[in-house]
Amino acid sequence: MRKQAGFTLIELIACIVILGVIGIGTATVISLGARGFFNARNADNAGVSAQIALERIAIELRDANGGPGGAIQVTASPVSISYTTSKTELPGTRTLAFSGGAITLTPTSGGTAYTLLGGVSTCAMSSSGTGRASTLTVSFTMTDAPAGEVFRITVKPRGNTATPVNS
Repeated sequence: MRKQAGFTLIELIACIVILGVIGIGTATVISLGARGFFNARNADNAGVSAQIALERIAIELRDANGGPGGAIQVTASPVSISYTTSKTELPGTRTLAFSGGAITLTPTSGGTAYTLLGGVSTCAMSSSGTGRASTLTVSFTMTDAPAGEVFRITVKPRGNTATPVNS
């Protein structure tokens, strides 16, 4: 009798099952790593975008010196701040507003709004203090940022003598 070399059908099936389990485990580890990388990248991009928008908002509100009715107008619905500025580079009435998941800036009444920051899930704008001690606060959360991460800036307008009006 001659011995034949080779694998039995049961050995081949066992090998295929073991390779399948190893393949599924490897794919799971790789997909978790890739998902973590993309989530971290999106959160980092959201943080950088938020920081740039906060800097622009600070520049805008720092030079606010009045509003359409003489005082800076802060409204809760729709969320917005309307103000004027004495800078020649930023003439007229300007409105910083939140709508449709974005914070927009509209230069001069009736002008074309442009987006400062998209992907915003919630936003609040408020004022506190009176006269020269008044401050304006803008805070928001973003969809791509880590849950609970609130971006906030508080600005004291340089030339504001009228108390901001909340409505």
